Amino acid sequence: MEPRSNMPAKKHLSILIVDDQPLKLLVLEEGLREAGYVVETAGSPIEARPILGKANFDVVLSDLRMPGQDGLSFLRDLKEANPEQAVIVMTAYGTVATAVEAMKIGAFDYLQKPFSAQELMLKLLRLEEYRRLAAENRCLRDELSRPRLETKLIGCCAPMRKVFERIHAVAGLDTTVLVQGETGTGKELVARSIHETSHRSSAPFVAVSCAALPKDLVESELFGHEAGAFTGATKRRLGRFESARGGTIFLDDVDDIPAQAQVKLLRVLQEGTIERIGGGQPIRINVRVISATKQPLAPLVESGGLRQDLYYRLNVVPLHVPPLRDRREDIPLLIQHFIGRFSLRMNRNQLSITPGAISLLRAHDWPGNVRELEHVVERMAALSPTGELSEDDVPELLSPRNADSIVSLSFEGIEEIDMTAVLQATEARFIQWALANTDGNVAQAADLLNTPRSTFQYRLSKLAENGFSR
Repeated sequence: MEPRSNMPAKKHLSILIVDDQPLKLLVLEEGLREAGYVVETAGSPIEARPILGKANFDVVLSDLRMPGQDGLSFLRDLKEANPEQAVIVMTAYGTVATAVEAMKIGAFDYLQKPFSAQELMLKLLRLEEYRRLAAENRCLRDELSRPRLETKLIGCCAPMRKVFERIHAVAGLDTTVLVQGETGTGKELVARSIHETSHRSSAPFVAVSCAALPKDLVESELFGHEAGAFTGATKRRLGRFESARGGTIFLDDVDDIPAQAQVKLLRVLQEGTIERIGGGQPIRINVRVISATKQPLAPLVESGGLRQDLYYRLNVVPLHVPPLRDRREDIPLLIQHFIGRFSLRMNRNQLSITPGAISLLRAHDWPGNVRELEHVVERMAALSPTGELSEDDVPELLSPRNADSIVSLSFEGIEEIDMTAVLQATEARFIQWALANTDGNVAQAADLLNTPRSTFQYRLSKLAENGFSR
């Protein structure tokens, strides 16, 4: 191998070279290190085994003819232990048939000796490109398997104009954005709009619901793992950050990330590197981070639920999405948008809505925001016998509800009231009702009462101190 090459090389791959000729090992090692690769060497498959047991490598560069164990047998062992292990074999002149056999077993490519540094660098660049495309394909498959989301934000009111202005301002930057807003306001649509109007629009957009990830698998899902990192990890798995390389990752409900993963997320934001579980090498990534939360994060920082340094990194550019009750003038636009979509989906071209129905829908407070409005319009469209949605089609649940219809008080015969005790008892009944209707799920119960989760948890703990039982 010629020791020098002017070809630029990727610097992300870690390489294990296995060859029984010390001089060739030395030349290969020096050339690859000079090009920026992380390199380890072994004189035989037997020497390579303990090295592979301690670390994982992006590619194994192995000779085919070695004493003790030949390269084909070593290749079979590598692929059996980790089917995704990339292997490039080196073969002498006249043994191309053996190299072809290696390709059938699963080798990524082969080099025929003597080969130049340029040939080797081209193989490594090709491998890096293959890995990138494979990650993008996985991401695309994930995207296609998920229900498609509308990526168009609808609105013309003043609060929404501010949202559009902020999207336009940050789209051309790589600044971290924190999208805040109630459940159902369209935080993911905002994140997608930022991505699709940015220079990263041709790269993947990976959305992660942090609240839906099992606590013990959050790190593996976000940062990936190596084969053998834990029980059940039979092969290397790329995390969501690597899948989003070059694009945007959207971390919804970022406040649900546990403390251990918060440390790693902070490292991503500070240094632009991740480390797979069970891996010993930092992996540099190029990805924009947009996160979202439905509750203010400052109280969570004060209570110790979120690292303060992580909060500052996430909250570089805050963007608030207004609730639907604060943008009622957009409700007719949203209704017409949904009617047009459901007309196509249900093959009902004559769907329309009366002014009276729109007035009733505008009067509702919409605790579920745009998502709730969408579901209500879909239900009305599905059940309407004529295709014209009228006041009669508006669900009864949307009829105005005031406090008197929920809580009734009797003051007859009462001369003095302990207001604090009455309020605590009433609050306890509300909390019991919410927990009973959500099977004890605190986050969902807080949503049901239209209360920030931190506030709900605080009130629940105070009630518990006074003997309240769930």
